[in-house]
Amino acid sequence: NHAIIFSTHFFKKDSHTLLYPHESDNTMLFPLLILAIFTLFVGCIGINFGHEVMEVDILSKWLTPSMKLFHQNSTDEDWYKFLTNAFYSVSIAYFGIFIASVLYGSVYSDRQNLYLINSFAKIDSKMRIRLEQIINVIYNWSYNRGYIDVYYEKVFIRGVRGLAQLTHSFDRRVIDGVTNGIGVASFFLGEGIKYIGGGRISSYLFLYLACVSIVLLIYYYYFSK
Repeated sequence: NHAIIFSTHFFKKDSHTLLYPHESDNTMLFPLLILAIFTLFVGCIGINFGHEVMEVDILSKWLTPSMKLFHQNSTDEDWYKFLTNAFYSVSIAYFGIFIASVLYGSVYSDRQNLYLINSFAKIDSKMRIRLEQIINVIYNWSYNRGYIDVYYEKVFIRGVRGLAQLTHSFDRRVIDGVTNGIGVASFFLGEGIKYIGGGRISSYLFLYLACVSIVLLIYYYYFSK
């Protein structure tokens, strides 16, 4: 007889909830660190260090290509124009980051104590429902990429597909039907003429005269009045 041993282990359930997602280990941290090091020195590409004197304001040399991108023939460095051109794009980027942090921010974030977010929580229930409806409309519009794919599907794809089906049906039923009808009629007409003619010249002359007589009778009947 063999003895069977059953072992039961009881573990304490971990009910601790983390406030933030678990960070990656060194397997992900080391490649990111290597990429960050190369990113710090990527601005040195394109700077000619051999023919110029090394200066302390090397950061301005990194910004020189971006400042002269649209004005390559210009020799002066106009910081005012550079900042005014960069202000709009940077402002839009920060505004998008702010909207994303408000809509998708963590509930455990310290930003929840801001007066702006608390003001949304204190508004009227009807106003909150309307605000949520507006946010849902904007979210659905952005999630569906402005419904461009839906419009493209209904207008272009279905329209072109319907036009292709219409032309295919017209070609198959009308054009092919007329061609096939002429072919079938020619086949039966040829078969009938084959059995009428017996290979004698008198039979062909009789058929020729009969056809000419029928044509003359029709012409006399319609045009003599």
